[in-house]
Order: sequence, then structure tokens, then C-alpha cells
Amino acid sequence: MRVLTGGLVLLVLALAMPAGAQQADSRQIAPVVTDEQRAALAAEEKGDAAAALAAADRLEALARASAARGPAHAQALLATAWQVRSQFLTADALRARPEPTSDQLAVHQLWRLLRVAAMAREGRTDAAEKELHLMRLEALRDKMGTGANPQIRIAEHVAIGRLNFAQKNYRGAAQRFARAAEIEAKLSGGEGWHQPPESALGAALLKAGDAREARAAFGRALARRPDNLWALWGRAQADKALGDTAAAERTLAEVERRWAGDRQWLTLDRL
Repeated sequence: MRVLTGGLVLLVLALAMPAGAQQADSRQIAPVVTDEQRAALAAEEKGDAAAALAAADRLEALARASAARGPAHAQALLATAWQVRSQFLTADALRARPEPTSDQLAVHQLWRLLRVAAMAREGRTDAAEKELHLMRLEALRDKMGTGANPQIRIAEHVAIGRLNFAQKNYRGAAQRFARAAEIEAKLSGGEGWHQPPESALGAALLKAGDAREARAAFGRALARRPDNLWALWGRAQADKALGDTAAAERTLAEVERRWAGDRQWLTLDRL
């Protein structure tokens, strides 16, 4: 199976902005950090699905309330909301929510790519490839230039990495996740990905049989996000594969103590 590579926020705002400026701004996601974004990501990091999803709903409301600050600002809030939801919701549940609108071009692209990743995680690789193809057609239609939006570039690498992972092409997945991590490392704090790409890289390397490099990847993820229990759990799996059962048991005990969600969420394909 081959992986393909290759409505208004506010009517008054739309009327007030020049058409060209509105369209250009809707292709961007601003580097914005709010208390609600921090709350959503903190809940996600410890597996608290209920709290994370509730924070995502509040972010959506905040985006509507702050629409006068421009599409790029509103889309930054929506981007966090969609990414957090994607960690816990199925692809169909993501689709059941209101689709991003035509003035939210960047978030609409992100929404497509998160659905690709979710479908791949569920083993629906044919559907995921079709969704990826549709995303690319929409990007051409909306003149979303390649490289113009770093979050979309990260999302695309992650989505294709998820497809490769689902197809058991773990080395190919690792290359994609590594590229996503390289892009994220150059961004400011308000533009990063909801889960450290190094965690996904570690999972792919572990499945590829390279436990030592996997542990190093999980270490980098934790250096960037010390409270991310998904990455901490992943490091325990790498330690176990390396034969360091004592370290693995200590780490798993810490995860167990701090984890606030269902243990079923902790799987390599969700890192």
C-alpha cells in the first residue's frame, strides 16, 4: 500500500478586513499561548481525557469570543483544541464535530491531517490515504503554500508517519517523526505540537528493534516536556527492551502514580 506524499468567524470582522488580508491571515496559526491552552495540554499530558476535552471546548468558545483579534489568533486556539481532541477521540468522533469553516483554512488542513492520523491508528489505512489526498487537493485549491505553515508541515509528517506505522513500515515512520521533531525544535513555545514528536519517533524506533535509539528519543521528548507521561511510559518500554527491568519498573510505578486517565490509552501507536 503506497502512502501519498507528495461560516465566518465573525461577519463584522470579515467585512472590516480587506479580502486579501483576510485570506492570507486564515492560512496562518499565530504563536499564541493562553491559560486554557496550558490547561488542555497539561490534562492531555497526564491522560485526563475528560479534563482535556472540556478544556478543548473552552478553547473553542474562547476562539469565537476573540475573533476580533483576527483569524490567525482564533485558529491558534482552535488548533490546540483539535490536537487535544485527536489524542482521545476516534476519527469518526472527530468527523462528527462541526468541521472548520471556509475562513479557517489552516485549521481545516490540520483537521484533515489529524483525521488521517486517527484513521491510521485505527488501521483504516485506505481511508486515511484518501483523506490525505483530499487534504492535498484542498491545499492546492486554497493556495496553502508548502512550508508556509510550520504546524501544518509537522502535522503532515506526523500523519504520514502514522500511516507508515500502521503499515508496519517503522523505519519510514521514524523518518517522518524525526522530520516533524526537527521542525518543531525551531518553533517558539506557542507554535509547538501537542505531543512531542520524539515520543512517536521513540515508538517507531522501538517497533523497528532499535531500543537504544528509542530510549534516546524518549529522553529528548522528556527534556522538552518533563511532565509528559506518555513519553515517560515510552521510555519505560525502551528500558524493558534493553533489559533494564529495574529502571522500567521504577518508571512505570511513577506513571501509575501520576496517570489520571484510562490505562488503555498508553499504547505505542498513541505516542
